[in-house]
Amino acid sequence: MAEENNYLINYTKQAKENQFPPLIGREKELERLIHILLRASKNNPIVIGPAGIGKSALLKGLITFMSSESAPEYMQSREVVGLDVAKIMLDAKDEKEYADLTKQAMQSVIDSNGQKVLYLNDISFLVQMDTNPENKEPAKFLKLALTSGKVNCMIETDTLHYVGFLEKDTAVMAHLQPLLLEEPTLEESIDICEARKGSLEEHYNISIPQETVKIACQLTGRYIKQRSFPEKALDLLDDSASLLMMDIARGEVSEESNTLRADFCFRTIADWTGIPVEKVDAEDKARLAHAEDILRERVVGQDNAVKVVAEALRRSRSGLQDPNRPIGSFLFIGTTGTGKTELAKSLADFMFNDETALMRLDMSEYMERNSVARLIGPPPGSPGFEAGGLLTESIRLKPFQVILFDEIEKAHLDILNLMLQLLDEGRLTDSKGVTVDFRNTIIVLTSNVGANLPSYQRVEKLTEYFRPEFLNRLDDIVSFHQLKPDHLRKIVEIHLGKLLKRASALGYQVTVDEKAKDWFVDEVFASKFGVRALKRLIQDQVENPLSLLIMQEKIHPGIPVFLNVDASGRKLQVYAKRGETKIEPPPPTQIEEIVEEAAQEEEEEFVPAPRPDENTAEEKPASKEPENANKSDESAS
Repeated sequence: MAEENNYLINYTKQAKENQFPPLIGREKELERLIHILLRASKNNPIVIGPAGIGKSALLKGLITFMSSESAPEYMQSREVVGLDVAKIMLDAKDEKEYADLTKQAMQSVIDSNGQKVLYLNDISFLVQMDTNPENKEPAKFLKLALTSGKVNCMIETDTLHYVGFLEKDTAVMAHLQPLLLEEPTLEESIDICEARKGSLEEHYNISIPQETVKIACQLTGRYIKQRSFPEKALDLLDDSASLLMMDIARGEVSEESNTLRADFCFRTIADWTGIPVEKVDAEDKARLAHAEDILRERVVGQDNAVKVVAEALRRSRSGLQDPNRPIGSFLFIGTTGTGKTELAKSLADFMFNDETALMRLDMSEYMERNSVARLIGPPPGSPGFEAGGLLTESIRLKPFQVILFDEIEKAHLDILNLMLQLLDEGRLTDSKGVTVDFRNTIIVLTSNVGANLPSYQRVEKLTEYFRPEFLNRLDDIVSFHQLKPDHLRKIVEIHLGKLLKRASALGYQVTVDEKAKDWFVDEVFASKFGVRALKRLIQDQVENPLSLLIMQEKIHPGIPVFLNVDASGRKLQVYAKRGETKIEPPPPTQIEEIVEEAAQEEEEEFVPAPRPDENTAEEKPASKEPENANKSDESAS
């Protein structure tokens, strides 16, 4: 018997030695567990819930109660024990001996005639699981003992394993009493963390003020929605305390400063989520109050669309919007080249300080019924099942994103049905059964359905493509109108400015004439592709001839380069004057900064624009001299 007991952990003894933290809250759940244990039959409680929700803390609170004088005498006389798996694995030479030692430990519980209760935190000792094949024989042994009433158990498991394995075993479930544990509220989590912060204070030799605990809970509640309270808040405090220790070691913080301030929690959340600390701190309310002005710096001429989106962002961050939905969900209606994609990129940059935090899905690739599997993953047993779905895996790994569903009217009906849950509840369940949280995302759908119709006719046209319940789940339907010439000119200046910045980083000082900007405006205004034609025009009319001149060594860094329109007003020309004062290129450190910043700017996708007509293309050699230039003093490019 003594040898068998070597493989059992005596939890009752640990409880009497005050090794367990106090149980905060959960009075109702604790009372339910006590009632289950006192039953004459089906007296085996199983606590179910996601990781970090407090299942172990609840059961240890039950063990503490059982070892106290407040418990019924029947409970006080019983011991709660668990399998010392690490010791069994250390002593076992092979799988057979591992199974034998495990069954011997279980047998000692059975031989106690009900005086020992077996605590299981791994259900592979009760039902066969592919993840733990070495427990196949012990699972059979314990299942027979449980179903015959020879052993009393208390069990904990996560929701996924419960649904995937245990719930299907009706023979075992006939002897268990499930208790579904819900996540504690923010207020309860603050109390729990306040009670358990002592172990962190002792470990790091610091003090953690109550205000820091409160902020840690608020931050994790706001930003870490894919994990559960209270564990995520305690993890934030632990990680933040570690950051404080590193700062002390580097000499950035005085050794006497042994108080964990809230700013360490802000920095840790920024590291976890990728959201810059200045946006985490106090939610940057002033910045959200002026969201329209910031978005208009990039999205020109669509003031109404910008206003609608900014208002939705403020509602979400103020806490007035339903917290169980995405930050915002919008349907952008407009013809190509009016700024729909640019506003989506601007949202990613504004909210998450990262323009690349934009997941773009072209719905023309999801027109078949089986394309749903690409988003949430193929069914079990199918190729690619382990890899998961493109959409769900991306958000699970990086939950702070803007998701752009381009040309949503082309998507299959099954995908639109899938989005009903996404828009209404802010979550999707993938093919593995994992629930993915979309509450930190912004959903943008684009379409050109009814783009040329008046607003009073547009809704009727949309109902031909989308069901009313789909449209009603959106925060707003945003119209994008055709851009006016003065709007186009500002956009031209923005895009030319990006090119000039890249050229300046290489030492080339390019000056653009005002008439050249007007030329671009006229060309874009005449194009049916809108602003999408602008990049191709800049590439054909400026970048290509300029790069040719650089390769021919007809222009050099530091020599002024000019872009203007010829006397006919129809063609652009790029040239450099000889004899001009040489402009010194920027210092090397500044060049590196400019190049690095320019490299990070994501290029926008454009529909191929119609090239200039054949005659114009033949007449517009970029190296041609301006007609009004002094031939003796200028070098044709």
